[in-house]
Amino acid sequence: MIPVMVVTGIVIFTSLWTIAGALQFVLTDAPEVVNTLTYGSSQLTQYPLSVYGRDLARAVTYVLPLAFVNWQPGLYVLGRADPFGTPGFMRFIGPAAALVLALLAALAWRQGVRHYRSTGR
Repeated sequence: MIPVMVVTGIVIFTSLWTIAGALQFVLTDAPEVVNTLTYGSSQLTQYPLSVYGRDLARAVTYVLPLAFVNWQPGLYVLGRADPFGTPGFMRFIGPAAALVLALLAALAWRQGVRHYRSTGR
């Protein structure tokens, strides 16, 4: 599970950075929004999700799949139950969540490049 956890984390964070880069095509002068997505996600995954509220834990499990970087696989490796009551099968869908996020990132990047307007002459 640990090698899967590492690869899944790499794909998830690469996808987040790609989405952040694609957002810059639209939000040309808002790096704070992108920094919140990228650096904020990195800071969030440094602590167990149990220190955050239930709503944030659900958001990073079902909306933005940060829980699959280390939380869900870590619970499996340590043999612990999820304090939020997330079903046990969720520990194994990290690669699928990473793939979906990577596809969304590729689509966002493609759309961003397609609609890019140069700032030069």
